[in-house]
Amino acid sequence: MASFSRALAVDLGASRVRILEIGPDSKGRPTILGMGEEEIVFDPAKTTDFFPVYSQALISILGRMSTKTRICHLCLGGPAVFSRILKIPVTDSAKIDSIIGFEAQQTVPAIEQALWDYQILPSAQPGETEGLILAIKKETVEEMCAASSAAGCKPLSVTLAPAALLNSFLFNYPEVSGVSLILDLGARASTICLIEGTRFFIRVVPVGAAAITQAVATDLQESFAGAETLKKAKGFVHPGGAYEDSPDAATARISKLARGVMTRLHAEIERSITFFRSQQGGGKPTRAWLAGGGIALAYTDLFFQEKLKIPVEFFQPFRRLALAGGLDGQSILRTFPGWTVAVGTALQAASDLPVRINVLGAAGRASAQKAKDFPALLLGGVFLALMFLLPGIHGFWQAAKIQARLASQTQRVDEASQALAKLDSVNQKFSSLVQRLELAQAIEEERIRWPRLLQELRKNVPPRLWITSMQVVPVPESEKAPPGPGKSPAIPPKILEIRGMFETQSEKADAEAVENFQKSLSQGGILQNVTVLEREAPQYRDGKTDQVALKFRLKAEWPSTIGQAPAPAGGSR
Repeated sequence: MASFSRALAVDLGASRVRILEIGPDSKGRPTILGMGEEEIVFDPAKTTDFFPVYSQALISILGRMSTKTRICHLCLGGPAVFSRILKIPVTDSAKIDSIIGFEAQQTVPAIEQALWDYQILPSAQPGETEGLILAIKKETVEEMCAASSAAGCKPLSVTLAPAALLNSFLFNYPEVSGVSLILDLGARASTICLIEGTRFFIRVVPVGAAAITQAVATDLQESFAGAETLKKAKGFVHPGGAYEDSPDAATARISKLARGVMTRLHAEIERSITFFRSQQGGGKPTRAWLAGGGIALAYTDLFFQEKLKIPVEFFQPFRRLALAGGLDGQSILRTFPGWTVAVGTALQAASDLPVRINVLGAAGRASAQKAKDFPALLLGGVFLALMFLLPGIHGFWQAAKIQARLASQTQRVDEASQALAKLDSVNQKFSSLVQRLELAQAIEEERIRWPRLLQELRKNVPPRLWITSMQVVPVPESEKAPPGPGKSPAIPPKILEIRGMFETQSEKADAEAVENFQKSLSQGGILQNVTVLEREAPQYRDGKTDQVALKFRLKAEWPSTIGQAPAPAGGSR
C-alpha cells in the first residue's frame, strides 16, 4: 500500500453509523487506530429528517473515541445508489470525459438532481474499455455532509458503498483468482459484486435485512422496533426441507419469513450472474463472501452455500490491517463483516486506490470544463481585437503618407481635409474597439462574481450556522427597470435565495443568529436589500425540543458589476 495520511472513514448506513480511524504505523503500514459505532432506529414506513439523527450519532461516537482527527471520508449507500457498467471504444483520454458525460446523460435518472462519478476499468475484450458510473441524489449528499459538518467533521470526499466494497476486497484478497462473488447485505439494500481479474460487475438491489424486520412486524402485528428486537433475539434463516421447526411459534415463524426474504435475494444474485456471463463474457462464481451487518442472522452462510453450491465464507475486512493497542478485539470479532465498507472507505486515504469514486468531484467538473475552455476564449478575443486594430494601423500609415505628399503640393488645404476625414474614420474604429474591450473587461468582472460572493459569505457566516443551498431566482417582469431614451435595457439585479440551517440554542439566540447574518450581509456591499423570508422556530413538547438544527431562508438583490468599478476584495477569517 502506497503512502497515505491519517483520516477518519465514516460509513453512514441506514441502521448503523461506523467510524474507523486509519493511519500509518512506525513502518508506514496501515493500522486501525480507533473505531466506534452507533445504532440508528430506522423505520421504512416513516419519513424522518435524518439530519439530527446522524449528527447526534456522529457526535456520540466521536465523544467515545480518543482521536482528534476530523478530516474524514464519507461513504453513502442504500437503494438510492445507481450503478452502470459501460463499454467504451478505446480512444484518447481527452475524449473519454465527453463520452462518459454523454452516456451519463442518457442512463443516470434525473441527472440534474444527482451527483455522479466514474472510473475507467480495463476490459478483457480487445479494442474497448469499460467505465463504471456510480450516482446518488444530490440532496442526500448535501444532507449527510451537513450532518457531518455539524458534528465537527470535515468531509474530504464522498464515496459510495459499491466502490468501497470493491476496494476492500481488492486490498484484503489480492491472491484470489477466478470469479468471486461478494454480497454486502445492508439494512435497506444489498450490493452484489462479481469480480474476475480486472473485470467488475456491480448491482444494487432494494432487498435488505430491514425487509425481514418489516415482514415480521406485519405478520406478528408488532412495531418495527419490536420486530427488530424479536429478529435479533430469536431469528435465524430456516434451513428448509424436512428440518423440524422450532418449538417456539414466534421463532419458527420468523425463520420462515427470513428464508422468504433470502430467497428473493438469491433470485437477484442469480439474475446478476446470468447478466455478467451473457453480457460481459464473465465466468461462473467459484467462491462467495458475505459482508454487511445483515448477515448476522444465523445460518445465512449455510443458506447461500446450499443455493449457490459454491464455498461461502464471511468477509474478513481486517485481514491485512493491524489493530492498534487498546482496541477491543472481541467486540470486533463479533461484528467484523459489518466493517467491510468502512475499511474500503478508509482506503480512500491511499494514493494507489484501485477504484477512486468521489461524487463531490462531480460539482467541479462543470467549472473545470469552463477553466479548460478559457484559454481558447481568451485567444479568440485577442484575435478579434487584432482584426479591429489592423485597419486602424493601416489607416495611420496611409494618413502619414498623404501628409508627406501634401507638403510638396499646392492644394494643401483640400488634401489635409481628406487626410482629416480618414483620421476621423480610424478614430471611430478605434473608439468602437475601445468599447468592445471595455465590454470584455466588464464580462470578465461579471465572471468572478461568484468567487467574490462566496468569499463574502465565508467572511460573514457566524459559528453554528451553515448554508445548504443558493440559487438565483428570476426577476419578475414588473420589477425590471425600463431603458432610458437612446439607451440599452438596464440589467436588473439578480435575486439570490439563500437557504441554510442553524443550531438551535434558545429563542433569543435563534432569532439573533439569522438577524445578525442578515445584517452582516447587508453591510458587506455585495448584496443589497437582504431580507429574511423564513426562519423555522423550534417545536416544544413538554417544554423540551429534540431539534438540533433549524432551517432559514434569505432573499437578497445581487446587482450586476457590468459597467461598475470592481469591488475591493474582502478579507477572510
